[in-house]
Amino acid sequence: MKREFILLIISIVLLSCNRREPNETEINIVDNIKKANNEKNYDLIKPHLSQEFHFKGSDINTSFTSLYSYLNFKSSAIITKIEINFVKKINDSIFSIKGTKFYENYKSDKLELTYKLTDTGAKIQVINRLKPHEFPLTTRASYMNEEIFGDDPVNNITNLKILDKSSADSISKFGYTIYFDEGLKRESEISLKLLGHLDSLLVNKFLVDEIEKENLFLTTTNSNNTITIGKSRNIPWTIPLYESDSLNIVKLTNKIGNTFSHEIIEGTLLQKYNLKGYEYRWFRDGLSEYLAYEFCKKIAPQEAKRYFIDDRLSAANKFSREGNLLDWRANGPIESVDKGKLYGSKFIYFNEVGQYGRSFKFFKDLFENDKDQLIEILKKIKAHSNLTVDDLLDIMSETTDNNISELISKY
Repeated sequence: MKREFILLIISIVLLSCNRREPNETEINIVDNIKKANNEKNYDLIKPHLSQEFHFKGSDINTSFTSLYSYLNFKSSAIITKIEINFVKKINDSIFSIKGTKFYENYKSDKLELTYKLTDTGAKIQVINRLKPHEFPLTTRASYMNEEIFGDDPVNNITNLKILDKSSADSISKFGYTIYFDEGLKRESEISLKLLGHLDSLLVNKFLVDEIEKENLFLTTTNSNNTITIGKSRNIPWTIPLYESDSLNIVKLTNKIGNTFSHEIIEGTLLQKYNLKGYEYRWFRDGLSEYLAYEFCKKIAPQEAKRYFIDDRLSAANKFSREGNLLDWRANGPIESVDKGKLYGSKFIYFNEVGQYGRSFKFFKDLFENDKDQLIEILKKIKAHSNLTVDDLLDIMSETTDNNISELISKY
């Protein structure tokens, strides 16, 4: 017991000896973190970031997009001061900074930072967080990975265009809000009319009595690399419109027909029919594609043929039976679920084997000539509490007089 106590005292002494006051480099790093945050200026923190920078508990790509978005967000929180408590040496080149961040409108929280000494200066590897832990931050992004990250995310992240809805004009109707850049009011009004038509189709033809409304941001930003930021999950989807009026209208109508309608329908299945989780992906995305197709035929028939018939069905035929759609994960294997299972084509982890086209074809084949069966299925799902995938398969099998598990395995 005495020996253990002595060892504990020695370890405490060694630990305290390893701590020291911050030097000029470390003070400069922390000062520029504060300035970058308050001045919304990524260039102030950029020289201090390593290519491996990440927030604690997050991956590199997500960390860079979160950092860059937050620094460019109109509503980010002001840091009044950062106090460094101590610096700790990890090894000859890596050091840890411990401190406290104080905010204007939030409680203080810890600063935990690790940096490495390199030939080009001190480079931050890890930060626990920049924003206050009570601060809600939500993003919705569309970008090309290679253009935004590649081998140089420190510099490439500036290719990401930040869209902040709090800086835009907006109009609302039917429960939808359209945010828009200057000069796009007419397109916004057209968007609301199209969304009214979507509501009418879902309610009157398929008896969907509750619709989860999604908002839309029309922007003149000429970039595929965008990220919209907000403080709640109700941040808008984005459609870039930067061409002539006539081309903008065609593009807008096509996008609402083929993509945005899908997102509204899928959100409805998630929130109003409680079909959350990877297990229902085949149903949510397949049905959303099919109902979007029915809508697109009405507002943009040529686009419906190109997008759904030519492209989606072509993919369905090309990748037929490349893994059972019931095993569609989309974002990689799930360790707790897939442990011990074979990886590969039997289980679908990424959107690379025509799942959207195959699931669309499945629902189109099944319901295009019998919408009453689909209406009945949706009604039963809505009335069912604690629905499992087996329950869903049973409902579909009984209603259609098919073995749905067997049928979908052929797609």
